[in-house]
Amino acid sequence: MPMLRSATRLLLAALLAATLVPAQALQSDKTQPIQVEADAMHYNDVKQTSVFTGNVVVTKGSLVIHAARVEVVQTPQGYDDATAFGTPNKLATYAQTLDAQPGQPTPSMFGSAVTIHYDGKSDVVTFTGQATLDRLSDGKLTDRAQGEVITYNDLTDVFTVVGGKAGATPSNPNGRVRVMLSPRTTQPAAKPSGPAPALKVSPGLGARP
Repeated sequence: MPMLRSATRLLLAALLAATLVPAQALQSDKTQPIQVEADAMHYNDVKQTSVFTGNVVVTKGSLVIHAARVEVVQTPQGYDDATAFGTPNKLATYAQTLDAQPGQPTPSMFGSAVTIHYDGKSDVVTFTGQATLDRLSDGKLTDRAQGEVITYNDLTDVFTVVGGKAGATPSNPNGRVRVMLSPRTTQPAAKPSGPAPALKVSPGLGARP
């Protein structure tokens, strides 16, 4: 059945991509204000929206977004939502440092897409159109996901990746989901005394956590 095959492909992609980042974004980033630099700005006090244009740079702690245009909306609850717009020829970009254990390499993320949306309340980042998201360790590429839409939920530490025509690039003309995972080189862990933890399945297919 086409629908079942499609759902299976999405679930497989989500489970693979969920292993890309075993660390969450810096906890200190959550309490930092959003700061924006741009060539021009238009603010609507009634709608609580700000539109920035021209070489826009958005920062929130270690989170940095570059785009041609950015819209920031403050919700009634006081959260900030930011949507960054690039073009197929010049994608918007996103970078953020992740938490790491003392003495371990510093992990980070770098993503690009035609549109990047950051939800300040849920800490969900959505990359749409020619989407790519990389995980780096001390600046060296370790994992990569590519597709039409990539969603990363920092609170649950889960990825979903969906393929489609809008994800097509010269090297991937069909826009299929592509995931590259490097082997993990970690110290052997002590054998747990209790039952093994359950697998964490992505909620990207509509299930509620």
